[in-house]
Amino acid sequence: MTPSDEQQKIIDAPLGPIAVTACAGSGKTATAIRRLVAMRQLMGPSRGRVALLSFSNVAVDTFEKGYQQLASTLPDSASRRRVEVDTLDGFFTKHVLRPHAYRTMGASQAAYLVTGSEPFLNAYKYWRDPFPITAADVGVGFVDQKPIFYYSSLGDIEVLDQEKASILVTQLGRTGAYTHDLGRYWCYQTLSQQPCVLRALAKRYPQLLIDESQDLGMLHQAILELLMGAGVHVSLIGDSNQGIYGFAGADGTFLRTYHERPGVAKFGLTTNYRSLPPIIDLANLLSGRKDRPDRKPGLETSGAYFIGYKESELPALMDVFKAQIDALGLKHEDAVVLSRTADRAVKLAGGATIPGQGLVETFARASICRDQSDHLHDAFKLVCLGVCGLLKAPPNGLVAKLTGSPQEPWLRHFRRLLWGFTRDKAKGLPSSALLAKSQWHPLLLERIRALVKTIHTEFGIETADNLGNKLAKKGLDETPLKASADIAAGNRPGMRVETVHQVKGESIDAVLYVAKKPQVESLLAGVGSEEGRIGYVAVTRARNLFLLGVPNSAIKDLRGPLLDAGFQELAKAK
Repeated sequence: MTPSDEQQKIIDAPLGPIAVTACAGSGKTATAIRRLVAMRQLMGPSRGRVALLSFSNVAVDTFEKGYQQLASTLPDSASRRRVEVDTLDGFFTKHVLRPHAYRTMGASQAAYLVTGSEPFLNAYKYWRDPFPITAADVGVGFVDQKPIFYYSSLGDIEVLDQEKASILVTQLGRTGAYTHDLGRYWCYQTLSQQPCVLRALAKRYPQLLIDESQDLGMLHQAILELLMGAGVHVSLIGDSNQGIYGFAGADGTFLRTYHERPGVAKFGLTTNYRSLPPIIDLANLLSGRKDRPDRKPGLETSGAYFIGYKESELPALMDVFKAQIDALGLKHEDAVVLSRTADRAVKLAGGATIPGQGLVETFARASICRDQSDHLHDAFKLVCLGVCGLLKAPPNGLVAKLTGSPQEPWLRHFRRLLWGFTRDKAKGLPSSALLAKSQWHPLLLERIRALVKTIHTEFGIETADNLGNKLAKKGLDETPLKASADIAAGNRPGMRVETVHQVKGESIDAVLYVAKKPQVESLLAGVGSEEGRIGYVAVTRARNLFLLGVPNSAIKDLRGPLLDAGFQELAKAK
């Protein structure tokens, strides 16, 4: 690419901290690579290095290839090899955790990563009501300039007793073990308690350039504050409106306010090279920005649309989307269907016709996985999920422990019990060849009652109230589950189905975002909330076509606001 005037100003800026707030599709990657080359040249013969850091290995590969291509034209005197490209966690693991953290941790060996399934972690427990957690379940945030230990379960945050949690984390640290969260914690503590390491790192890497800076979490920010205090110039580039990892403290605030600090130069990228004008107009309305399109208007059928859909007839919605893609001359493989959550994505990918609702659907899916797909392990995972959903107060993390490699004798026994239920068509999970409503469901109910009774007798875990309601036969009909599975396979959309988080950073020809009413309302409200920013990310992935699926029941209330926002309406899917 030939850099624009905005991009060139960033590339040619004097050495020092800068804050670049960019719109979606503005060429951030190409600009960051050229800025990296320029920074290395501006440093002259200095032995100091410059690091370009991001959040994914895919981004790192892109940056490395781009840098090698551009830097190959530089003379050796430009010290072009004194550049490092890595992920943030990879950079700090390489330079702080592995070589130096063991001293702060009190360990006799180099620090090493654990995933949470290692048997020895059972010796490091935080005792809480009603069930304990291991040190691997402890998360770390950063509030009021100090680390905060917490436990997260299904999105709920429980702040732990700080003294007890600190003792547990310290005990685990003496073994040299750390999780991803605890690794960032120990990195912060190492740089805080070993000033010589901090000074050495700051001297070797006086310039850091961080891409996708809206994704910086609380602990990353705290580590960067230490480095900046030691003299490191930190430059940030990103789009604060795409901060969609609020659970980690990454809501874009750090990037959005960074230019307010003394000595930080402010820049912007306001030309969108990705999307057609109608999509950019919509994005501007949602974000309050005034970004400009580089592309000319496209065909009449391109742009931003909304359409009503019925939950029970999602294939019809997919057909309308495909017709729009075909009218634009685009390829189905260059289109994506988006959802807000992972379980929703599974349904959109072809699982929506599995009969039953709630936990009954979970067990039905397990039967189909076992009998029709030979995916016995997937069936076992679904059985674990379904059974745990029928227990009154299962131990935290029970599903993960059962589907992993449990070492505690009672968990191994529990696991064998559920494996037996999963495998046995005669006495356990009924066959998918049975009629769903009159044959399969009565057997499921009878055998599940016997199973949870055994679980209560052998493990002391009580059954949830209203078990019959949880296993109601609503949604089942007089066809075998196998037939439903065959229908589901025929209803697959024939294109990628992802969550919004999974496609962040991508440029996609055509996007269908199948939303619920609250998600549409949040999108229209703008980027002030995380749900609104998630909608904004969905919109700004699209190059030529963005189609928003709105439930039929919400069309009447939302039609006016959608039209006011710049959407056009398509005929409802039939």
